[in-house]
Amino acid sequence: MMMDKLSLFFIANQGRYEKGLRLPQIPPIKSGWVVDQASLSIKAKKQLAPSVEIVINRGFNEILNAYDRFFENPCDPEGAHQVRVRIRKFRAILAFFRPLFKAESYLRQQDTLRKMGQQFGEVRQLDVLLAGISEIEKEANFEISDFGKLKDHLQGRREAALDLLLTSLKTDAFALDLLDIWVWKLNDPWAAGVPDLQRSIKDYTDKHIENWLKKIRQSMKSLEVKDQRLVHRVRIKSKKLRYVIEQLASILDRKTRKSLDAFEKMQDDLGYYHDVFANRQLLEQLVAASPDCHLHHQAGIIIGWQMMAGNRKIRKFIK
Repeated sequence: MMMDKLSLFFIANQGRYEKGLRLPQIPPIKSGWVVDQASLSIKAKKQLAPSVEIVINRGFNEILNAYDRFFENPCDPEGAHQVRVRIRKFRAILAFFRPLFKAESYLRQQDTLRKMGQQFGEVRQLDVLLAGISEIEKEANFEISDFGKLKDHLQGRREAALDLLLTSLKTDAFALDLLDIWVWKLNDPWAAGVPDLQRSIKDYTDKHIENWLKKIRQSMKSLEVKDQRLVHRVRIKSKKLRYVIEQLASILDRKTRKSLDAFEKMQDDLGYYHDVFANRQLLEQLVAASPDCHLHHQAGIIIGWQMMAGNRKIRKFIK
């Protein structure tokens, strides 16, 4: 019965959504989570502005694709995750080309995209915590029933968060925000008198990737791992660069592409460390609101286990 309701919701919402997308003649959504890098069709010597348009179109279509796939099965944790990832990738590429855009309109698009991603935040955080508990069960050989009460409680919160998300999306605000971003892209977003616009995509990319790398290296040298906010900022910077390298791989040299492996490993470790603190905060809120001693005990085990694993991962960054 639940899936029947979801299916009916999807059909009704998709009808309004697709009708809206036809108005500005947005290209059709591609199937699958991944769009082939070769589909960018960018040559290194191509002028910057038309190249950036190609990259933006691809990023925009990936958001549409993920949004569409999310509604096929909203209960699938990967759905909410992919929408957030596609929005973050799009934000990263806009940030990389920020010097080219009119400042005020650029900031407006970033603020809109940030709020769009935040809608999926609670569902995603609960999915991360539930996945983390499953990993602990496997690694520690716990019986499934050991964390049963905690997982049931978190799953209930996840279902409630998903209901709120679907209710919000049913207003079509998300789709309308996407349309506004598309209109911004079409309506001459370029700043006046920017010399970089006359350069090639290759020249611009090489210069700005090197600048981003320098800033990340400087941040890593002074990284204070006990400062969670600082760790999170470094993680976000490196993740943005990773997304940019992924999306512009076809015009980058082998050394720059290979650096992606190092960024992935660093982000995995810093990301886990960040998730540990986010999970701890969520579980402490749960404990504070419940008199159930079993929930207290199970939450304590999860917090302790993840803090121990997080400390192991972060030691390599301590000088």
